[in-house]
Amino acid sequence: MKVLLFLVAIFLLSCGENTTDKTTASAAENRTTSNGENLFKANCATCHKPNEKLIGPALQGVTARWESKELLYAFIKNSQEVISRNAYAKKLFEEYKQSPMLPYPQLNDEEIEAILKYCDTPIQ
Repeated sequence: MKVLLFLVAIFLLSCGENTTDKTTASAAENRTTSNGENLFKANCATCHKPNEKLIGPALQGVTARWESKELLYAFIKNSQEVISRNAYAKKLFEEYKQSPMLPYPQLNDEEIEAILKYCDTPIQ
């Protein structure tokens, strides 16, 4: 009988939600968004807004507008190099009155990802 109760208790505990994993994931996502916001404000906000055009295009959904994430990251790190070899980058350059985007070679891929994630987060 004790074994049966023990097994039932184990079963019931294992069926419950693992809130620790969800809390940890949520906290990590909040840190990424917060870091993305700080990076956006420090590097991008002069020329971009997340959801409307400014000097440059709105950044919300920008990843979907590029043929690959790698090409977008390369553009962010050195737009002039990408403009010389990519039709979409050249189109953007022309659309924004041939104003080149400043290069950001100091941003690593994780930082760029955090910025883009922040821009894709709906404003509360």
